[in-house]
Amino acid sequence: MKIGIISDIHSNSEAINSVLKNIEKVDEFICLGDIVGYGADPNYCIEKIKDLNCRCIGGNHDFAVVGKVNINYFNYAARAAILWTSRQLKKDNLNFLLSLDKKIELKNNVFAVHGSPQEPILEYILDKNTASLIFSKFNFKIYFVGHSHLAECFSFNENNNQIDYINFSNGGCIEISKNKRYIINCGSVGQPRDGNPKASYGIYDLKY
Repeated sequence: MKIGIISDIHSNSEAINSVLKNIEKVDEFICLGDIVGYGADPNYCIEKIKDLNCRCIGGNHDFAVVGKVNINYFNYAARAAILWTSRQLKKDNLNFLLSLDKKIELKNNVFAVHGSPQEPILEYILDKNTASLIFSKFNFKIYFVGHSHLAECFSFNENNNQIDYINFSNGGCIEISKNKRYIINCGSVGQPRDGNPKASYGIYDLKY
């Protein structure tokens, strides 16, 4: 079984359509939040996610639009986009955002969250120190995360306690090892921030 991992679409209809056209056949999709924010097509992007019938969690922009995250957390441009988005959304799409969970379990010990296990909405995992804290505090095999718009992976080797970092800004893949645990960010569909302007996504093959 193959799962398509998408995150941080940010109301970018061209980007999500590009991903869906490009991605190989998958059995289902998981969306890691921030469907809306910044871009011009929030209703279209929410409806596209609903059409995919994928499991979806909420991000900070999604929850801010419906009043679940304080808008003062955001910079001026993000606040303006959130306020604009809240006025554009159809009622059923607002209700969809309200219904989103903060975390989902893909299979035993494999989870997905927008930010991090310890702060599902707002925390960024950007360095080995943060990753090390999470590996020490939480029991999991894989955590898929979004939020940073950076395609990357932190792995923890249980044999020697070493943490390794892999940058996926130009693509790539990893094979899941029995003696390692992983925090994986598949990057942003709608607003990449890793120096590569192409829409980013991931595929999780459950045979591993």
